[in-house]
Amino acid sequence: MTRIIAGELRGRALKVPDAGTRPTAERVREAVFSSLTSLDAIAEVSVLDLFAGSGALGIESISRGANHCVFVEDNKNAVAVINKNIEDLKVNAHVVDTKVETLFSAKPAEKLKMPAQLIFLDPPYEMPLAQISKVITSGLANSWFSDDAILVVETSKRSGDFVWPDGFESIRDKSYGDTCVWYGQVCKK
Repeated sequence: MTRIIAGELRGRALKVPDAGTRPTAERVREAVFSSLTSLDAIAEVSVLDLFAGSGALGIESISRGANHCVFVEDNKNAVAVINKNIEDLKVNAHVVDTKVETLFSAKPAEKLKMPAQLIFLDPPYEMPLAQISKVITSGLANSWFSDDAILVVETSKRSGDFVWPDGFESIRDKSYGDTCVWYGQVCKK
């Protein structure tokens, strides 16, 4: 069972999709949020949870003080689960039922409360690193990220080393078993 680790919703259960997603392990989520807390990157920010799955990363952010989260997911089962989690937990969030690449091809709508200051990218492990970089570049080019946004990318260790595209600087990276987490920030203009 997946639970919220800390904050206002601590201990509350989250529903997870039956298939088609890979939830971030609890110990990885805990480590990610410890890092984000040390960077002062959670309180009162807008969050973008891409390839959202159950929405655990975005909901954990809200539990820890984020203002709002936009979840982006194209798996219909996962979208239904995220919507149920939002309803059950009464969090300030919105789900966009589309591919991340499709959403990022346009400027953000005002109702989505963008640009985001904290972005999670937890794509399927089989997604090539070059495609992840392309998604990130598109998000920056179309104003989905704030000028000082922090991005957290989760990949498989087997994928190799992730290299941040132009416009971003690496903050840190860490491995947990087969999972690698890469932290980057939009370079100040």
